[in-house]
Formats: sequence, C-alpha cells, structure tokens
Amino acid sequence: MLSKDLLEFAAVNYDFNPDTLRHIARNSGKTQNQVYLFNKDGKDYIIKFEPPCDVYNNQVAETRALMDFSYYLAENNISVAKPLKAINGELVILDKDYIITAFEKLNGETWAFDPRNDKLSFNWGKVMGGMHRVLKDYKPPNKYDAQKDIFECYHWGSFFDRLKIYPEVYKISQELMSEIMLLPREKDSFGIIHADMHQGNIFIDGDKVSVFDFGDSMYGWFALDIAVSLCHALWWGRKDDEGNDYTSLIIENFIKGYLSANKLSAFWLSKIILFMKYRHLCMEPERNGIGCNHDEWVCNIRNDILFEGVDLKYIADIAERAGR
Repeated sequence: MLSKDLLEFAAVNYDFNPDTLRHIARNSGKTQNQVYLFNKDGKDYIIKFEPPCDVYNNQVAETRALMDFSYYLAENNISVAKPLKAINGELVILDKDYIITAFEKLNGETWAFDPRNDKLSFNWGKVMGGMHRVLKDYKPPNKYDAQKDIFECYHWGSFFDRLKIYPEVYKISQELMSEIMLLPREKDSFGIIHADMHQGNIFIDGDKVSVFDFGDSMYGWFALDIAVSLCHALWWGRKDDEGNDYTSLIIENFIKGYLSANKLSAFWLSKIILFMKYRHLCMEPERNGIGCNHDEWVCNIRNDILFEGVDLKYIADIAERAGR
C-alpha cells in the first residue's frame, strides 16, 4: 500500500476525492506496480503508480509516448482505456518515487474469450485493424516520440542466446530473424503496434472488445501484431470444454474483422506465419503456458509445429481465404 501523502498528491493532480480510492490487488508479474480505482464526476478510473527502474533510462519518455498515442486512439473512437489528463494538462505525473498515470475504467472482463463466438474473434481483429489504420496518421510530439523499435526490444539479440545449446534451433532462429529484418517498412504495413494483445490484455463486454496495457507497444509490422494475437488465441482458447476445435473459425473471423477496419495486402497476410514462428521462439513454455514443456518446445521448433495437430500450411490457407 502507498503512503497517504502520495495518494493525496495524486488526488490533487487529478482533481478527485482521495476518499474514493480503492486498492486493486494484482496477480501479474508486474508486482512492483501499485494500482488503485477512484471515482471522479461519477465515473470510475484506474490509476497506476510505477516505480522508476534503475536500469531503464528511457522509462519516463516511453510512458509519455504510449500515453500520448493511447489518448489519440481514444479520441479517434478506438475502444481503448482512455488516459486521463491531470489538471496541468499532462498525461503523466512524476513523483520522486513513482511514475503516475490514470485511465478511464473499461467495462467487461479479461480472459473471457469464447472460441465458439465468431463475433468476438471478428471484433478482436477489428479493434486491432482500427488501431493500425488510425495510427498511420498519428504525429507524436517530438519530445514524446520515444517508442521502441522492434530491433531494440528484448526479443532480439541476447534473447535468443539461450538457444545456442541447441545448434539446430539456434540456426533456425537466426535465419528467421534475418528474414524478418529484410522486410520492407511501409506506412501501410509498419507502425506503432500493441505487440501483446492477448486474452489478458483485452476486456470483453458482451461482443465488444476493448484494449488496454500498451506497455509492450513498439514500432513493428502490423502482421506481427496479428500473429501475436492469433498465437495466443490458439494456444489458450482454440477448444471448448468438450474438446471441439475452432482453429479455422478463430483465424478466419479475426482476419476478416481486421480487414474490415484496415487494408493489408496478400503479401503481408502471407507473412503472418513467419511472425507466428517468431512469437513461438520468444515464448518460455513453462512460464507462458503454450501447451508444451521445454523439451517439446525445442522439438516443435525443429519440426515447424506451433499448435498440436495443426499444419502451418493449413493456417496459411485460412489467412489467404479470409483475405479474398
């Protein structure tokens, strides 16, 4: 729990009654962050207190950057948690011990994706497509233009060093990275992406899908954003309790939803598989729950297997069909 002085500091800066504050217990790995709920003018908001990281020199600038484009998304009718401006007009407040941000509270639940609901898969893809379309014209203030580039994020370089004990697998990772690095960067295919829009980072309210937690956002390919969501949709939700498999419907409806909000060429749709392989390489099976243990994960990488019983060409064919 945070000190009374800090909470009152936040209340003054965001102009709300500190008596409305309620601490929210969190079970995520980011336990250093303190999160509260407060009410202002009859509306609920989330406020987050994040301590600066000693080894992360660009944290404040990147926080301001993601808050700025999140606000831009909300202003352009994309269903995201809209940041709340402080009374001085800023989207980030700094205390000597914390970086403070606040958002409108979204309705719905996380981890509520139902693979049987075609509309949910469609709307999940649609909100991503809308984000990519809107951000093509986003012009960040220079002082906030500090988003990570994909080649600067932790998934590259040393992240794959753990694979060196498996020479064949490490070779696969280096070949895949080399192929990705040669891909063109164009306005219609490359820009700010969420990069982690899985079931835990979307709120589901009926058929409505809203997005939050842009902490992993970066400049990257739109096809990568699609691949990340599809990987997690299939790892964590392609079957119902009776064992019925909805792989094809999830992929097809997600991509159709995406294309209803943003155009993406057949060339880039064909690269979704490449980025799905990349996401698979980035995952730690025991920690990320992708349906296999470490030895199976290594074996699957060697044999081009992402999902048990699902051929990659099958996924590619679905993506191609959805894009017609």
